[in-house]
Amino acid sequence: MTDQEIKPYLGKPVRVTLADGRVIAGTLHGDDGGHGHGHAHYTVVSDPIVEGGQKVREAIHGSDQIVTVDDAANDPAAIE
Repeated sequence: MTDQEIKPYLGKPVRVTLADGRVIAGTLHGDDGGHGHGHAHYTVVSDPIVEGGQKVREAIHGSDQIVTVDDAANDPAAIE
């Protein structure tokens, strides 16, 4: 995907399919790509695995690592 295709999903609950085949769910966060190395960074944040634990964060380096993004607003498991 491109940064422009991903941008509408920022701040929203999503299911993301990564280039390595993994599917992750949570709220999609991103930056402006101003790190000086040519790509934006994205993070999918989901609820803790264990009650009282820390939120789970999956860092994604560049839009080319994302195959698809699907709206997951109706999936309680994807809402941060």
